[in-house]
Amino acid sequence: MALLMRKVLLTMLALSIVLASSATGAAVADAAEAGAQRGRRANQPETPEGLYATGLRQMKLGSWDEAILSFERVRNHFPFNQFSVLSELRVADCLYEKGSYLEAADAYRGFARLHPRHAEMDYVVYRTARCEFKLSPNVAQRDQTHTRRGLRRLKGYEGRFPTSEYLPEVFKLRARAGRRLSRAAIAIGNFYWKQKEWAAAERRYRLAIEEFPDSELTPRARFRRGLCLWELGDASVDEAAQAQLKKDALTLIGAVAGAEAESRLGKKAQRFVEEHPLSGS
Repeated sequence: MALLMRKVLLTMLALSIVLASSATGAAVADAAEAGAQRGRRANQPETPEGLYATGLRQMKLGSWDEAILSFERVRNHFPFNQFSVLSELRVADCLYEKGSYLEAADAYRGFARLHPRHAEMDYVVYRTARCEFKLSPNVAQRDQTHTRRGLRRLKGYEGRFPTSEYLPEVFKLRARAGRRLSRAAIAIGNFYWKQKEWAAAERRYRLAIEEFPDSELTPRARFRRGLCLWELGDASVDEAAQAQLKKDALTLIGAVAGAEAESRLGKKAQRFVEEHPLSGS
């Protein structure tokens, strides 16, 4: 009985050794095949299409720096391929998405200079303007140079690209930038207003009205400009100049009263006109 059990155990041990050897051999074979496949892929020449597709996948994953490297390889190794031009634009997109707006703006402008007739030029102009607006401070009183640059980029956009899909966004951007610049201009007028420097305040309000006539802030600027003219008339020692300044003031304020009749500002303007008649009228 003991001899039989020993034979059974030896048989089972031999079988397990055979099975383990088979599994190890299969694993080694699989690993060898995987290595061979990697080797074959590594030996395959890179194509501009493949590198560009890799860059797009990396962009989708938010790996902006890796995507830039892929697109730069297309540009460096295949400079005369159509995917090289597209890669140049995608580099600008990556810079924008990672928040490098100054570098992105430079990249978009460079693309526009090199490829002025490219099919995506409406997109390039739109994104360049967005970069400028991203660089602009939200506080109106701060330097708005980038806001003005962005607006210049979008000037005449609908004429150049009448069928662009970005037109709705362009209109929104222009309106937002106009409001910001209008606030900035009027804020300077308000500063002089508080200092009771009527001539300087009147000039700033006038410039804001002329530059941004459609701003929702323009009626108040027009009303305050009228008040400045009235104050300047009071301060004038020349009777003819005084009369003309006050007449101009009431004309402005009366226009606000008529245009804004239902608002608090309109009613305030109407009260002023009623309470300040010109002498002899």
